[in-house]
Amino acid sequence: MPDRDAPARRLSPRILPLAALVIGHAAADGCINFIPPLWPEFQARLDLTGTQIGIMSGLFSITTNFGQPLFGYVADRFRIPHMVAVGPLITGLFIGLMALPEHFLLLTLVYMLAGVGTGLFHPPGATLASRVAGARKGLGMAIFSGGGEIGYGAGAIIGVLLFERFGWLGLFGATALGGLAGAINLSVNPGGRFPDRETEQMSLRKHVLPHVRRVAVLFVLVSLRAMVLVVFTNFVALAVREWGESVRAGAWLIATMIVAGGVGNFLGGWASDHVGRRNVTVITLILSAPAFWASAQFGLPAAYVLLPIAGLLSQGAVSVNIIQGQELMPGAQGIASSLTMGLAWGVGGLFMPLAGAAADIWGVVPMLIVVGWVPVIAGLLGLLVPERVPMTDED
Repeated sequence: MPDRDAPARRLSPRILPLAALVIGHAAADGCINFIPPLWPEFQARLDLTGTQIGIMSGLFSITTNFGQPLFGYVADRFRIPHMVAVGPLITGLFIGLMALPEHFLLLTLVYMLAGVGTGLFHPPGATLASRVAGARKGLGMAIFSGGGEIGYGAGAIIGVLLFERFGWLGLFGATALGGLAGAINLSVNPGGRFPDRETEQMSLRKHVLPHVRRVAVLFVLVSLRAMVLVVFTNFVALAVREWGESVRAGAWLIATMIVAGGVGNFLGGWASDHVGRRNVTVITLILSAPAFWASAQFGLPAAYVLLPIAGLLSQGAVSVNIIQGQELMPGAQGIASSLTMGLAWGVGGLFMPLAGAAADIWGVVPMLIVVGWVPVIAGLLGLLVPERVPMTDED
């Protein structure tokens, strides 16, 4: 009997902190995904063009993702334990406030401030998830990352349902969700329970700059995948309108694509322990391209099946790539996480104004058909990412 209980006692101290981090991740990402399915409603309310929606999404991506290296540096340098509690709270607050502005510039500013919160959460959240998981780092990261994806997908449905029930005030549901997740992480305090006692204080010169070159290919790969996912997430609802379907249909497509991506993320993290990280990255990305293309080419109802398949495949290596980044940049895991979870997604988001302009000129669907083939390029780049960290240049 004591032998059977011992593993449970060793495991139990890690369950609650990891669960709190997953809840924080799901809430932070879920809140921001209240918005994309409602772009047709914002478009009607403020007479927005596709280019303006692309500009708003691109600027939001800058604060969310380009801010992450700074937040990652702060997390690594000063090891502030409560960043994971503050992030969801800020995101939820400003997503709720998007119910109020009646001017494009003010709405853009509020949207950008919402992005600051999720940018605050991700670098320390990913670092803590890896640390809390202990020896099963890949599985822990898959759970953390997959939980965020599932929350992100669920946010699309929740946001639309709240909008249908309460109108624009339904966006304040994000405020309640972010506040709850922040309170949970403040109470559980994963950073306080699992402080970093093993590595010396991070130095840019020692722990970052020597490793930038070998992270570069991984960064480009993740940026290309992010671009595809950001474009589809923000423009699928507009494509659904072109197909003559409802806002709810657009929300369902976005949600199923992202939730399936969360499942793929978990499965990919598990599979990488058996078939290798490079193989998971290359195979999943290349196979996702035909599914993205076909979902846009054939539209509804085929897209109800094809787009979730595309999401599952394209995100199969998300957690794998985060771990690769952390291992390729030892001693600065927060910054490494910010590159693969944040800055790369920010670079991907920079294509949003271009995608919006292309949608205005040629139509949303033709633009999505072209973008759908980009994962092939990302998959081929995966061949150049080291399968294991070189042992000769640790410092």
